[in-house]
Amino acid sequence: MNGLEISNNAKLIAIGEDGIRTLSTIENIVKDNMEFEKITINQDVDKDYVRNLLDGVDVLFLTYSTEDRRAKDIVKAIGYMAKERRVLGIGLNSSTKEDSDDLNIDREFKIGKENKEKITSIINIMLESISDFCMINIDITDLKEVIGSGKGLKYSYEEFDSENTASEVAKVLVDNMSCEGSEFEEKKGILFIDMDKNHCEENNMLIAVNTVITELHEKLDNSLELIFSLYIKENESSKARIGLIHN
Repeated sequence: MNGLEISNNAKLIAIGEDGIRTLSTIENIVKDNMEFEKITINQDVDKDYVRNLLDGVDVLFLTYSTEDRRAKDIVKAIGYMAKERRVLGIGLNSSTKEDSDDLNIDREFKIGKENKEKITSIINIMLESISDFCMINIDITDLKEVIGSGKGLKYSYEEFDSENTASEVAKVLVDNMSCEGSEFEEKKGILFIDMDKNHCEENNMLIAVNTVITELHEKLDNSLELIFSLYIKENESSKARIGLIHN
């Protein structure tokens, strides 16, 4: 892998023609944070093959379309074995049609042209948050607890200039929330922050983060437990990249 080396291994498996097509549109965006595999619908996907795919993997992404029956069967098989290994499984489904089948994954996102950038940005900042290079990182069990909850998930991602106030940051994040599902536990959330030293002096970063969290609590349910990660970068830009997910 190039660029950032994450401490928890992540892999994306593209399944079927539609899944491989989705991978081709996001590969350059997420390539620094994960490895890739491609599976055609004509491949023999047995247990030994899947076991090798999952070796050393902590976070698994699958791209596919549920309109492709064979691809869906492969997702189910891989998802089942991933669950046995307690791998966090996240599906990126390019189909716009609803499908009620259980695919044995922790969370599915519908992905298309309109939300591809937001989802891939959330993926990148989420994987960086569990890196040992992240100054304040989070444990993968926290990701599993939020993403793998049985209810819906809300997510947001934005970039901010140093002139943006904490109140403005919180408002933009909340106002631009996207949803997967319709019922929400309002129990736990994670704030992912990548901040350049040009955006905020390092000794003031935790104060800035806590102020944003306070503003978020005022705009969200105050009973929501909100944890955060903070990744400090040097000479990247003067912007702060912030993602928010909650169940």
